[in-house]
Amino acid sequence: MEKLTPRAEAALLRLLSAEALACKKARAYANTLTDEEVACAMRALAEGHAARFAALAEGAEG
Repeated sequence: MEKLTPRAEAALLRLLSAEALACKKARAYANTLTDEEVACAMRALAEGHAARFAALAEGAEG
């Protein structure tokens, strides 16, 4: 795989940061919600963000 340009690397770091923060917030909301159906939806949302984070991180290493 080719080395990323500085601009692409900066964009990737911003995306990784955004996905990590979104995952963290969704998990925090899931732990504080009293409605189990909504909490379950937040956990699913958090897992989606975690999966995107992992895919981006894997692509950056690859």
